[in-house]
Amino acid sequence: MRICDVNSLYSSVGGGIRIYHDRKLDYFSDHPHHTAALVIPGKEESLTFSGSTRIYSIRSIPLFKSGYRMIVDSGDLNSAFLDFRPDIIEIGSPYLLPALVGRALGASPVPTVGFYHSDFPDSYVAPYAGKIFPSKIAKELSRIAGNHVSRYYSRMTAVFAASECMLEKLYKAGVRRLFHTPLGIDTDTFSPAAFSNRFRRKVGASPGCRIVLYLARLHWEKGLDLLISAYPLFRDPGRIKLVIGGRGPHESLVNDFIEKYPEVNRLPFLSSRDDVAEAMASSDVFLALGRYETFGLAGLEAIASGTVPVFPDVSASGEMAASLNLLPPFESGNPESLADSVSRAVGLSNTETTEYLRKYAVARHTWEDVFRKMESFYERIIEAFEEKDVERLVPPGRWWE
Repeated sequence: MRICDVNSLYSSVGGGIRIYHDRKLDYFSDHPHHTAALVIPGKEESLTFSGSTRIYSIRSIPLFKSGYRMIVDSGDLNSAFLDFRPDIIEIGSPYLLPALVGRALGASPVPTVGFYHSDFPDSYVAPYAGKIFPSKIAKELSRIAGNHVSRYYSRMTAVFAASECMLEKLYKAGVRRLFHTPLGIDTDTFSPAAFSNRFRRKVGASPGCRIVLYLARLHWEKGLDLLISAYPLFRDPGRIKLVIGGRGPHESLVNDFIEKYPEVNRLPFLSSRDDVAEAMASSDVFLALGRYETFGLAGLEAIASGTVPVFPDVSASGEMAASLNLLPPFESGNPESLADSVSRAVGLSNTETTEYLRKYAVARHTWEDVFRKMESFYERIIEAFEEKDVERLVPPGRWWE
């Protein structure tokens, strides 16, 4: 089986999506009974081999200064497909890519799977439209975005989503051939064993001080604005050390914030997964504040590290908080609720809680489990496609694999 992933959301500065694809290529390099390829946006065309896997970088346009790029030409996609000859194609971004892949394939009989990594109608279109346009226009733009999801994802042979709440949204949009595909975690890297007193000294945490870590893209969709509003409500420099890591378009907001509150520590960008694991394991509380998460991989990595997570009550974050059953999620958009959750989370940080969190994470799927399960899904999808009976992939009711 030859599996080809295509994703405009892959970026060197990305988080969960980049990790998913990197781990997938690692898996197929170690399990060469199938062959995998990844097509990503780049400045120019290139082809890189790694064992039995390959990465096609194709020409794309930059998205302002975000560190992301967008594939806009179906011709380069067609060239990659002709070279790799996939048996199945997984489409990872929802904007132009579904239509471009369709054009690139033409009449070629190749099944497609959409992985719903980004809930763009609610995470981008609705918030931005609401800020820029009158409510009537904003509602119409949201409706158009929802119709885009319904139109393109219903046409695909099958659709993957990493959380049940995203499956519910897709179901309400009229998509039916749905598969539940939670992401995995590297519990060897993300572990309480990565704890480091050196890290705690480096960020200026005095003995007995609790470290509250925010490590995400610096953007309002990751809750940065909410953190800035909530911090004065839980600020206690002698007892709580707030540490902010990551980079993004709102860097200037963080600089202004730290100028006002100089006790807050600013981490440099952590490019190494080992450095991220050290930061998580050495902290007491992890702020997973994203309002529009489709899975919440960073939150699960913090849990595996034994660090108490703080989640909002929306999207996959709220779903994970309910599953964890440790600390109730805070009310999304409410600084007072976030501050209260942080204070409660600080009080939960102890050896017993670390053990509980670790057991929860270890019981989740490893990346090996995730991709072995996906292999079986791909095989079923290809078989149904070849036998011209894709409707047998529709699960009964709202039950998903």
